[in-house]
Amino acid sequence: PPPVPPPAGQERPRNEAAGEANQNSATARSSVPADLGTHLELPMTVVKGKATVAQIPARELFVHAVLVDVTAKVAQTDDYRVTADDLRAWERRHGRIPKGSVVLLHTGWSRRWGDPVRYLNLDAQGMPRVPGFSPAALSFLVSQREVRGVGLDAFLPDGTAASGDEETRALSQAGKWHLVNLTNLNLLPAKGAKLVIAPLRLEAGSAPVRVIAILP
Repeated sequence: PPPVPPPAGQERPRNEAAGEANQNSATARSSVPADLGTHLELPMTVVKGKATVAQIPARELFVHAVLVDVTAKVAQTDDYRVTADDLRAWERRHGRIPKGSVVLLHTGWSRRWGDPVRYLNLDAQGMPRVPGFSPAALSFLVSQREVRGVGLDAFLPDGTAASGDEETRALSQAGKWHLVNLTNLNLLPAKGAKLVIAPLRLEAGSAPVRVIAILP
């Protein structure tokens, strides 16, 4: 069979040394995709006229984090899509999701990162079968909780790679960003953590990012 291409974010950077051997210093040039590894996707990737990564204010990238753990459900159904009822159940235990927060989905998918076949999890039609947010869950978070963004440890926020997907477009049209290919979400509490989101300041709609959690 043909080789399986790497999932979104698993492309390898291309490094190139640039410098003279007799110099006391050396420089290097690295070419990387904007969606390499853990990365931030802004609305401008699908909506014209929105801010680039370089233009987004730093204050928007320091946020309270809410963690929704669905690892048990994903263990039963690979492509489980979190529902609005799941989010309401979280609120009954932990309180209302704060306005301006980021809602993180812990699915356990990051454990598959080193195996592209399992990470992509393609079906017979060649489409990924991965966990994510359902349309109703995204609508609830955008319209009723006014979150700043969402994130998860898989590579598609809504669990589908369908071209022109309306759920992701609705998220972007509402001015919300998303983080994908996160890891170590098992170390975060359900609430109380803050995230420092530090992307490369690219004039683009997405960028590799380092996400640092400050625990309560």
